[in-house]
Amino acid sequence: MKIETGRPFYGQNVGILVFSTDTPRIPGDAGNAETFDYQVRYEVIQGGFADLIQGSDEIRQRIIDGCLNLKKYGIRTVLGDCGMMSLYQHEIGREADLLFAGSALVQIPLVWQLIGRSGAIGIITGHSELLSMKHIMNSGWTPDIRLSIQGMEDEAHFAEIVINGGHDIDVARMEQDVLNAGRKLKEKTPDLKAVILECSNLPSYARALREDLDVPVFDIISTANLLEYGINPTVYY
Repeated sequence: MKIETGRPFYGQNVGILVFSTDTPRIPGDAGNAETFDYQVRYEVIQGGFADLIQGSDEIRQRIIDGCLNLKKYGIRTVLGDCGMMSLYQHEIGREADLLFAGSALVQIPLVWQLIGRSGAIGIITGHSELLSMKHIMNSGWTPDIRLSIQGMEDEAHFAEIVINGGHDIDVARMEQDVLNAGRKLKEKTPDLKAVILECSNLPSYARALREDLDVPVFDIISTANLLEYGINPTVYY
């Protein structure tokens, strides 16, 4: 085994960019390190999801600098904690020269193949009016892939905590909000075959949603697990 020198610590492959907000993070959330079966390293980016609605050269550079700082410490793949980082998916992966997933939405083309290129993929997003076609197209969507989008903005507790920056999270209420959104999605999408959770605050409730809708559910954690395996495959012999 060859170990590269020149770093102050070792043993972490996955980096996660988190915004400098104070929304509570429970296990299952990408912003809670207990979510993962492997070590992750966080890099705080000044700003919040509002900076990625339209984007700017400033926020783009902050994300790139965050990736480069993680790379300096030996991190080999980076994920965005906010699904709207997909706005810069191609640019950041290219300029930082490492595996980068700005959003769970990068799984759209893969999930489309897995469901036989038929039916519809449901997207549950934090706010349906803020997730633009540019965010979706930069994630690899093509017009042949049918999407059905459901926002969380009308779910009261989610809006209170995630959109408006509340602090006293009620896990049972939040789960019910996610299930409510999922049922709305299913009602308007009879041929729903899979769901991708765009918002990284939602994976905590992926199991409950999977059982309620009876379709596969993907999120930023499934993305992280795929990338971790790609750069650190299991040793079998």
